[in-house]
Amino acid sequence: MTESEDFIQKSISEFSSRVSDSDISAAVAKEVKYRLLDSIAVSAASLSTDAIRILRSGYIGEYPLIDGSTIWFSDFKTVPESAAFVNGSMVRALDFNDTYLSLEPLHPSDMIASLYAASEYLSLDTTDLIRGVAVGYEVGIRLCDSASLRVNGWDHVNYTMLGAVAGLGNLMGLSQEEIAEALAIAAVPHISLRQTRSGRIRMWKASAASEACRHALFSIFLAMKGYQGPDKPFTGEMGFVKQLGLKLDPKPIESLKDASNPESILKSYMKFHPVEYHAQSAVDAALLLKERYGFSYRDISRVVVDTTQASYDIIVKHPEKWRPENRETADHSLPYIVAYTLVYGEIWLDAYSRDKLADPRIREVMDNMEVRVDPELDGRYPEEVPNRVKVYLKDGSIYEETVFRPRGYPGSGYEVEKLLIDKVRRLLNPYYPEESIEEIISICLYLEKYDLPELSEALVI
Repeated sequence: MTESEDFIQKSISEFSSRVSDSDISAAVAKEVKYRLLDSIAVSAASLSTDAIRILRSGYIGEYPLIDGSTIWFSDFKTVPESAAFVNGSMVRALDFNDTYLSLEPLHPSDMIASLYAASEYLSLDTTDLIRGVAVGYEVGIRLCDSASLRVNGWDHVNYTMLGAVAGLGNLMGLSQEEIAEALAIAAVPHISLRQTRSGRIRMWKASAASEACRHALFSIFLAMKGYQGPDKPFTGEMGFVKQLGLKLDPKPIESLKDASNPESILKSYMKFHPVEYHAQSAVDAALLLKERYGFSYRDISRVVVDTTQASYDIIVKHPEKWRPENRETADHSLPYIVAYTLVYGEIWLDAYSRDKLADPRIREVMDNMEVRVDPELDGRYPEEVPNRVKVYLKDGSIYEETVFRPRGYPGSGYEVEKLLIDKVRRLLNPYYPEESIEEIISICLYLEKYDLPELSEALVI
């Protein structure tokens, strides 16, 4: 590949083919294992959702492959693309997996199911999976730092897919040329629209990223066979950058040529409330108000929420966010999330049941709520993800709390591993006895000592 060719394709493929086990720090490896454990736990909790019931019933029993990849929580093995699609949809279904916020937001653990499926199918070591995940995060996060997709109506899963190609290429030991071809095959024919997340959000939100990662796997397998993709897929006359209207900062991608240790995973963060990430600190602020001042929702006359522009655009401005009718819309509704927390004093997965969505108490609080973009808070984003909740009580009292860094965010003061283990135990408790939960936690936290079939077997419900 010459210097005159596509610099994005060259930078990503060169980096992805170069990273070895010795380049993965202990801190990065630990974080990868945290994200795998988190992904498994939120996937188990998704089993009761309509979207996942439909997918599992449609795939388990179809396309059996004795030496294939496991559909999690079952003993059924299938072609790796199908396992990646179903498992990845489970990771995403509850919107409870990790996040990175930059020019473009991302849920980088959306890649993990596809890398797991390929690793299991090819009988690779768990150290290969750890390394591939770290590479996938690095590329996906750097793409988010380079340009916004959502401002022009494109979906962040376009970056998820490219990160997955990079991670897959690395863990499978592909050459730079093979990864370059896979990137081209992935990018040109597969552009995702942000309509997935606009207005009334429906089941497809659970599968947008996993379908993109399924396509990443398809692209990798084609490239391995010597199949060629289009020329200059990113910087060409009608390529990715021009057609998507990207205002590209090339530095995050160009600097991959000097990068040796993929550490961007350390800049991402897990969720500890089951809400869209921009609302995490709003939940923390509402919980602080309830804890410190002890009022009832009946005492509230008015609520004002100050937030950032990104938060307003994603989880406030659409009319559907003020009367959510399903889980997918409600967990992306800042008004609903704040109102629910003020009424119930907590928020967990049951917040999105039909009964709760129709609760007149929540609707009353929402009807007396104003959400505003605050310039001072907006200026702190995305280095911080702040929200301020101010409550006006009927007796004239006014209370407010501002949280700049939600729990688990770098610098928030919380111990991440403790938060994660508590979350995992709570999510897995309905499906496993205590000893099985501890076994799953142990395998994930000490992944290098195991192989993936052992983990897949431990996950069978």
